[in-house]
Amino acid sequence: MNTLLLVLTLALIVALLWAASVPRPKPAARGTGIIPPAGWREDDADSLVVATYNIHGGKGLDGKRDLDRTAQMIAGADVAALQEVRTATRFGGGCQAEVIARANDKGWLFAPTQTRWLRDFRGNTLITGFPVQEWQREPLVNIAGRRYRNLTTARLRIGHRDLWVLFTHLHTRAGRDMQLRAVLERFAQYEPAILLGDLNTTRTDPQLAAVLQHGAVDAVRQVLGDQDRDDRVDWIITKGVAIGTGGMRDAGVSDHPYFWATIRF
Repeated sequence: MNTLLLVLTLALIVALLWAASVPRPKPAARGTGIIPPAGWREDDADSLVVATYNIHGGKGLDGKRDLDRTAQMIAGADVAALQEVRTATRFGGGCQAEVIARANDKGWLFAPTQTRWLRDFRGNTLITGFPVQEWQREPLVNIAGRRYRNLTTARLRIGHRDLWVLFTHLHTRAGRDMQLRAVLERFAQYEPAILLGDLNTTRTDPQLAAVLQHGAVDAVRQVLGDQDRDDRVDWIITKGVAIGTGGMRDAGVSDHPYFWATIRF
């Protein structure tokens, strides 16, 4: 009897561990405000720097995981969208979004895409020095595996103006076209607006091409010119703002380059 009880107990433990390890999609959510820095910028900024960066969980091409390097990379950005952001690891440490934001004295909004091990596991992050008036997180359709994706829309207050920022990270597999369609449809509803993220899509995609032919601007292409790569999948797409200077820093701190652009109202 004791042996049977032991076997059943072990089987239950294994079943519970398996259930906790399975990624599950994070449901939709909305809110007002985000965790603030020491002090919000409340000036009527005529221009600001926006950026997108897939941080690869803070892991560089050298195999080292160093969030200090990641934080330094985005130090010049007023608004940055980060992808592949993890929560606290099993070995401790704070959420990567918090660590990076605090290093730059910015606020942060972590938008988890999935839960695992009974906690938020990974997702996307908005880091900004401006107040966020409201935000909405919505899951995107998923028909391939358990790597769930979402789109978050946030309304920032820049002095007396509103700026809509949408950020996301799309799939590489089947269903990406449907995810992209949903993102672009949402983007079409706002102006002035910026879409930031790793879309896993190049400019040859018909949906992106159509949007860029009807008022939206590929800010990365505009600032990089001939130095831009045709296989780029990281995007800064704008509406209702002008583009100034910008640039790119090659992969190294992450497996993706870092892209930034200055926008003007």
